[in-house]
Amino acid sequence: MSNTVLVFCTQHMPTGGIESHLREFCNRMDEAGTEIDLVIVNSAMLPETEAFYRRVCRKVYISKGSSSTKRLIALVAAGFRFLFKRYEALYTNGQGESIYLFSKLVLRHGPWVHHHHTSGGLSDQVTWGNQYKKALITADKVIACSTKNAADMEIALLRDVETIPCFSRDISGTQISEHGKLVFGYYGRLIPEKGIDILCSLSNDESLKDVEIHIWGEGNAYPASFFDDYPSLSYHGSFSGEFELSQIVGQLDAYLLISTHPEGLPIALLEVMSAGVPWLATDKGGITDIACDPLSTRVISDSMNYDDIKVAIRSLADDIKAGNINRTLQKELYIQKFAYWVLVDRWKSALSLQ
Repeated sequence: MSNTVLVFCTQHMPTGGIESHLREFCNRMDEAGTEIDLVIVNSAMLPETEAFYRRVCRKVYISKGSSSTKRLIALVAAGFRFLFKRYEALYTNGQGESIYLFSKLVLRHGPWVHHHHTSGGLSDQVTWGNQYKKALITADKVIACSTKNAADMEIALLRDVETIPCFSRDISGTQISEHGKLVFGYYGRLIPEKGIDILCSLSNDESLKDVEIHIWGEGNAYPASFFDDYPSLSYHGSFSGEFELSQIVGQLDAYLLISTHPEGLPIALLEVMSAGVPWLATDKGGITDIACDPLSTRVISDSMNYDDIKVAIRSLADDIKAGNINRTLQKELYIQKFAYWVLVDRWKSALSLQ
């Protein structure tokens, strides 16, 4: 008899790190023989993503309620739908006031495991509402994405917090393209906290004229017309699916994440790690957990000014040109710690599944 897990997610956007993890979580756990019933009360997912979930999950309940009232109605309706069903575990994902209420609407046989994705530090803690903090305190287990994030949460919550990395897409088979100039870039959500404005400025900087800056993604703060003022920057718009992702990563000589966001463990860094692509990122959240080599995985202070960031990127470019970058170390670490078969075992253990 297979295990059945009820998965509850507070929201689902068209793209994002939580969304990528959730997709891989459902897919890989299904492949491992775990049946998933999925509930999402605030969804803006793409039609092809919904079709995917309906293929790999046993049951899917998705609400597209935009207002808080509609989301509350959807939450209660979903709770009653699953009220009398018993599950080996409840897995809640994300952040929001609805998580605690939903946990009380569900009868379950095994543990309630909550997965917190952002940093858990002070800047993150101020965003926790009373009901969400109650969920963090009363869940049977709380999982953070990195050891640093878990340690910060333990101090705030006065409870044990475990660490399990997120699932990510393994694109280790990506073919790296040969091109003239170095291609440094970012893909993901386009929000100011991800350093988009700095990347735009870098694209016009004379000291980096041998480096092309490329950006993939979308966000309300950055319509396509925004990039018209940066003729040296290549903006490619949105993307979806593993094939398009592998094409993006295949073009990159390095991935840049100049973030001020309270990061958990950025999925994009894991993805480029699986392909051995060098990266440079600010020291946010659990990023230091995956920095395995000072040359190919570079962590810089999040308080650096523009000139210091530029110098760090110039140094990375020079080392790549000099052939000093080893792509193998990242791939080896990914296989050891972040490969899906490693994470399936860890999540099954956390959920107390056979």
